[in-house]
Amino acid sequence: MVNREKNDAVSPVIGVMLMIVVTIVIAATVSVFSTGFASETHSAPNTQIEYVGVLTGPIGGLGEIGLVFENKGGEALFLPDLEFHLKSTMSGGDEVSISYTDLTSVTYRGVSEPGEARLSSSIANRMKKIGASGKNDDVIADARVKAGDRFVIYADRYTNDGASRYGLIVYVADRARPGAPYSSGEFEVSSRTTYTLSDKNTGAVIASGTLVGSVL
Repeated sequence: MVNREKNDAVSPVIGVMLMIVVTIVIAATVSVFSTGFASETHSAPNTQIEYVGVLTGPIGGLGEIGLVFENKGGEALFLPDLEFHLKSTMSGGDEVSISYTDLTSVTYRGVSEPGEARLSSSIANRMKKIGASGKNDDVIADARVKAGDRFVIYADRYTNDGASRYGLIVYVADRARPGAPYSSGEFEVSSRTTYTLSDKNTGAVIASGTLVGSVL
């Protein structure tokens, strides 16, 4: 004769144990997926960036022209992850956004003009670590800006007609991507122009300020 009382007692225990096992498996699966997702999530670098000044190049000739910044401390920056924004606070002032891969202007590139400095046609990318070769031999190393390193965000031309003690720097982004917006502007190198450096992956602002600095 089968002891039904014992069978009735064992069945709930087995059910509870199965539920516990299923719960453990689900928890482990969720943990694995969460860990993988977290590892792929980008976070903006905790870096202190300071504007140094404007690099003017040779007036009447071709050279390196742009705005120079320095990593004053914190995490390293990867230049292709940066978005640069300039805005003039003057009435009707211009705005422009520049990223690492934005092409320099075909209008100004490699063409000298008296009274202004223009960007050399040999410049490949919009941003470069000062001291890097710029020949794309090692893109990762050349684009990684550690504490103490400086980097330049290349502009298309720089002018100073003598009417003001401030020069004007011009950015023109002739974007090659279909449907991408055309971005350009002329900016006074003074407190009347604000800048913002943001992380492209998160949209977080890394640094901001005005173009109060030196002529390099």
